[in-house]
Amino acid sequence: MLYEKSKKAISVLASLTPNTLLPKFGAWATADRVEFYVWAEIYLVSRFIFSIVAALLLPVNLFLGFLVAFIQIGSLIYLLKIVFPAEKRGLRDSGRSLFFALGHYLEIGFSMAYVYWSWGAFSVEGLSRVDSIYYSFVTMTTLGYGDIYPASDLTKMLATGQTLVGMFMFAIVIGLFLSKSSQDH
Repeated sequence: MLYEKSKKAISVLASLTPNTLLPKFGAWATADRVEFYVWAEIYLVSRFIFSIVAALLLPVNLFLGFLVAFIQIGSLIYLLKIVFPAEKRGLRDSGRSLFFALGHYLEIGFSMAYVYWSWGAFSVEGLSRVDSIYYSFVTMTTLGYGDIYPASDLTKMLATGQTLVGMFMFAIVIGLFLSKSSQDH
């Protein structure tokens, strides 16, 4: 009972995120000539490109850091909706789904690199762009070399959250595709 209510709550929250609202707006604006799923793909690709541009080119800006964090929170809520759907799940194309899962994984890594670079306090004074990208992906893959480590409570919480998301995404993607491949055989 609690599980079902949680799934429903996640579904409602996900419907209020940009991941749902922007594709719905795109479908409405084109009078459904362009489907919701196509707009969702366009939005994902634009987020991916924005995360790379932010991590590699944009200057440190607190507002952009908040914007990136807001996008990531919305994406994580939407990801939970996909993993724990209120209705029956159906993978339309497993190759396509794997491609977008990889894109989402990379987007989280680059987005968090920008957030670390904007907000983070680390053991290394004056964390560079490259260091923030390196730290983000080392954190998300749970390698944790220890050469750069968080020096504030906020950065520790962000790193912990990113580690959990990275492990969760890895486990879920493998589980979904193993499940799909066992259904196909």
